[in-house]
This record gives sequence, C-alpha cells and structure tokens, in this order.
Amino acid sequence: MTALLSIENYHLDIPTFDGTLKVLDGINLSLAQGETLGIVGESGCGKTVLARSILGIGPQRARRTSGRMTFDSMPLDELNEAEWRRIRGVKISMIFQDPMTYLNPLLTVGRQLSDVLVAHARALSRPALSRQERRRRCSELLDQVQIRDPERVEASYPHQLSGGMRQRILIAMALAGEPKLLIADEPTTALDVTIQAQILDLLRDLVHRLGLTVVMISHDVGAIAAIAQRVAVMYAGVVVEQGATNDILTHPRHPYTQGLLGALPDIEGDHQSLEAIPGTIPNLIHPPSGCRFHPRCPRATAICTSDKPAMTSIGADHVVACHHALD
Repeated sequence: MTALLSIENYHLDIPTFDGTLKVLDGINLSLAQGETLGIVGESGCGKTVLARSILGIGPQRARRTSGRMTFDSMPLDELNEAEWRRIRGVKISMIFQDPMTYLNPLLTVGRQLSDVLVAHARALSRPALSRQERRRRCSELLDQVQIRDPERVEASYPHQLSGGMRQRILIAMALAGEPKLLIADEPTTALDVTIQAQILDLLRDLVHRLGLTVVMISHDVGAIAAIAQRVAVMYAGVVVEQGATNDILTHPRHPYTQGLLGALPDIEGDHQSLEAIPGTIPNLIHPPSGCRFHPRCPRATAICTSDKPAMTSIGADHVVACHHALD
C-alpha cells in the first residue's frame, strides 16, 4: 500500500545560544491512507516538533540536516510558502492542545469558522463562498463535531464555552478544509477525565465516519490506545519501537516502552507501588552516545554506550531499536 505520509531518516537540529539541540535523530515513519498512528513519549521527546515539522510550522531556527518527508508523493521539505498555503489546513490539518491559545477571544466562534473557510478558498484560488453558504458550512462543521445548538455556539465568544466545547470548535476548524491527514497534538491534555473520554469518542467516530488518516500525539498511553491502530514510541528524539497498538501494549520489547507501561496505575489489580524510570531525559545538546536511553536502562551493556541500535523486525509490523530487546 502506498504511504500517504512517509518520513525517512529525518534529522532536525535547533541552534541555541548554548549549542545545537539534536531534536530529531533518524526518524522513520510511514502512514497509509485511512490509518491511525499514535506517537507516544514523555514531555520533551520531540513529538510536537515532529508534528509541527510535518505541517511546516516547526521552530523558526530549526534546520533539517538529512532525511526527507513526503506527503501524497510531494516532498514537503522543498515546498515554498505559497505551496504550503495550498496544503496547510487544507490537505494536512492539525488540532492543537490548548483551545484558548488558538481561538481569538475578541471574535465569535461563527466569525472565526467563517474566516477559516475564506482563507482556504483564497489559498486554493477558489471563488469566495457567499455569507449564506459560509453559515451553512459552519453549521455542517459544528454538526460533525456533535454540537447540537450551532446558532448559539456560533454567536458565542470562546470564554463563554466550556473547555470541551472549545476543543470541539478547534476540531471543526481542522475539518473545514476536508484534509487527507489530521494531526492531533495532545487534544485532551487540558480537559477533565469525563470530557477527555467524550473528545476521544468524537475523534474515533470521525475516523470511521469520514475515513480520516490521523496522527495522534500524546504522553497518555490510554488516549493513544483508544484511537490508534499503530503506535510509535519516542525517546529523546528517536523512535525506539513501533508496531500494532495491541502488540506494543501487551508485548513491549524495548526497556523504555516497558518502563512507560510499568508507570501506569492498574485500577483492577493489587495495590502496588508504581515503577519509575530512573534518571531524567538527556540534554539534547550533548545526547548520550550509542543508544540515547542507555544511561537510564537496566539492561545496558558496553555496546549500548558506543553503538546506536538499528531498527530490527521482531514480528509482523513490530520493530524495535535495542541491542537487548526484551523476550
């Protein structure tokens, strides 16, 4: 199956006053049309930088040192800004994690949705929609995200809506261009548990109903499990393991993946102390040699400190980058 999104040996650096951050180190991922991929890892592992790089809105000073990204056979790294405007928000769209940061507090929801439709039409050189057509389309988008009183919501300002409702508005905006690829960056982080479940149910429904291709980024393994068919586990800018979601969650082969899952509370089992991964994430200006996880790994040996492990296939659609993969 031809990949809709392909990332090959992608390296990204960010210069700083203290030195160069080696943020992404040899990322290899692919995603076919209609698939859902979850990217999981602790804060600072490079998940959001990777997502923003796919959309062409990565850190301003960031520079790709090697590798490539292609979307629908288009080399993303070679696009100019005019070409990006025909893709960003239209063919590739993103749901951000904090609605109050991305919604304008001075404009009504209806005005902001309408402005998105106008911007997409302009970017694609299409005739502008009439006011009536925009209102009808706004109502359709709000209905897609299960908002039942669109007229009231369109007339409301962001501060007049709940956190879950604001997140639904961001999802509606992301769907406005009818994208082929939807990136969800921590879409449930700022919400309480009940609303998180509702947003995850909505995303799952949209995936099945609209046939969306989704990349979901989270540090919440439960949220990833609810949405993704496949999972990639990231640590310190490196994908250390990837495979089918059920396989990764029930048979982790990388010590870091096992550590992440071991830190999750089990509400049905015996009350036991949670396992913690010792140490802290490394300084990416001077990342560890060899395997970047070796300073924190209980299975590390001399080879882990000197040689970077290659991705090794250990089953159907399950690969791991570890010299001492778990049995």
